[in-house]
Amino acid sequence: MRKLSPPKAISHALNSVWVYRAMAIRIILPWLPVIIAVSVLEYFAGTTEQPATGIGPGGLMQIASTVVAIAAVAAISVNWHRFILRDETPQGMRLDGLMMRYAGNTILTMLPMLLPALLMVFGIVFFPPLVTFVGLPLLLIVGATVTRLSIKLPAVALDDRGFTFRDAWAATQGSFWPCLGVFLLNALILLGFFLALSAVSSLLNLISPAFAMVFLVVAAGLMQLVYSLLNASILTSLYGYFVERRDF
Repeated sequence: MRKLSPPKAISHALNSVWVYRAMAIRIILPWLPVIIAVSVLEYFAGTTEQPATGIGPGGLMQIASTVVAIAAVAAISVNWHRFILRDETPQGMRLDGLMMRYAGNTILTMLPMLLPALLMVFGIVFFPPLVTFVGLPLLLIVGATVTRLSIKLPAVALDDRGFTFRDAWAATQGSFWPCLGVFLLNALILLGFFLALSAVSSLLNLISPAFAMVFLVVAAGLMQLVYSLLNASILTSLYGYFVERRDF
């Protein structure tokens, strides 16, 4: 049985983004002004007076922002999967049934993360030891599980309707620990993005709060899109390794 090396999988994914950085920029760039515009509208909607009951402008913009973010992630991921796995050159923003199906499958894949996330929030607020003894181990187990199930997403991008979550699970059988390693390294990449963004934003805030806010809106939107592509690249590498039997 082949044994997945998490560091090799991550480095292969990152190298793919670097080698094809021009295409990565081409895929991301159309979504950047959309994400920034929605973020700005969400910020100003949040500063308005909210109604005592019902959903106010801030709540509506949060919903709109979430929908746009999911669409952007799905469109970027589908374009990247198809470019790497099928050498298909993307043409502008992807807004089609394939993108919508990818978005739906992404939501289904991430649903198992809700329980450990809620347990960790509950533990932090009411019973901190719960986070250590229950929430964190459960998060790691679910993280590895979600990574295994996510192998289906590149198949969705390739419009392979015969490849199911069960097939993704079977393809990664015996790879719990390597998939957990990929999940943890992926989480470290995301954490690094947040720490860098927070550090630069805090520094700029000392100089000019207004400029810091502008930077935060633009940089946060760019970070979201870049990370979406990096995550898609990781899933592409895993799909190539487990399903198409490619080597790194």
